[in-house]
Amino acid sequence: MKNITIGVIGAGLIGRKHLTKLAERDDYDLVGIADVNADRVAADYPGTPVFADYRKLLDEARPEAVIIASPNQLHAEQGIECARRGIHILIEKPVTDTVETAASLIAEVRKAGIQSLVGHHRRHHQQVRTLKAALGERRIGDVVGVSAIWATHKPAAYFEIAPWRSQAGGGPILINLIHEIDFLRFTVGEIVAVEAIASNRQRSFAVEDTAAALIEFDSGALGTFFISDSAVSPWTSEQGLGEAPEFPFSGESSYRFLGRAGSIEFPALVQWSQAGGAQDWNKPIQAQRIHASSIDPYVAQLDHFRDIIRGNARSLQPVEDGARSLIATLAVAEAAAGGRRVDLRHRYETLASPVVPATPDKQRTS
Repeated sequence: MKNITIGVIGAGLIGRKHLTKLAERDDYDLVGIADVNADRVAADYPGTPVFADYRKLLDEARPEAVIIASPNQLHAEQGIECARRGIHILIEKPVTDTVETAASLIAEVRKAGIQSLVGHHRRHHQQVRTLKAALGERRIGDVVGVSAIWATHKPAAYFEIAPWRSQAGGGPILINLIHEIDFLRFTVGEIVAVEAIASNRQRSFAVEDTAAALIEFDSGALGTFFISDSAVSPWTSEQGLGEAPEFPFSGESSYRFLGRAGSIEFPALVQWSQAGGAQDWNKPIQAQRIHASSIDPYVAQLDHFRDIIRGNARSLQPVEDGARSLIATLAVAEAAAGGRRVDLRHRYETLASPVVPATPDKQRTS
């Protein structure tokens, strides 16, 4: 079968991760890279056409598919330009930077009929799929709630090399929590309301360094989430899964899924239950490990992208679904700022409404 021709827009940290994975593939042909630092990128990827303007990549290299790994605020514009040319898109998370631009992108993708996949790579972990299956099979009965922690200490250099991270929008809610919100939506179900508080006491930046959220799911389950980028701990999904070398492996579980018939720790996948299906606090509770193989989620994501382009699978996360994770995450920041409960149901409904697509600014580049 003919290889899929593909381009990459944005050769930053995540873009280069995609480029590394593509170099190992025999089902994709990389036909170009777009990045504003074209000379530097060309030196690192000799033999691959590099364009300073992503539109030249689209029009001259004419790829069938594109991975969009540019800054968040450019996702909608670039995705719209791809859609108008009939180019399939794998667009890094968050799908866009605002709900309004997400709605415009959704409208263009629907109009063009292209395939789309949002790069919430955690959905492709085998451990995540195993957890989702266990919950779906009601191995712990009805899910009552979930308790989660994401806490690590980002060093000073993290903020020095990118000063925007100390300003509004650069904190752990919008940078890190969106992964966890999407993970919870995928495994437990739709989030319908949130409440939250946030603090910047540890660093005194203009953005939060710590936050706590209350989450209500459509099923009636409730969740608590503590997140901080100023606390030393082994409890992050990255450390627990060992998904990247920059996050030293801890193997510790940062999630507890609690049900009427038992509980599951994640990512260790330890199931706790009582013999004979008992539900009695006077009876002992026993642990059983659920086996799941470990795979590279970025490789699995490219496999899935290939399959949806070829019509062999339905997208695990089209842009519409990625927009829901964005809505829920932005609502946590809004709830923390306003000290109030934010209901999400009406906001999800607006994504289904017809939208007049925004015209991309022709002067902007990748």
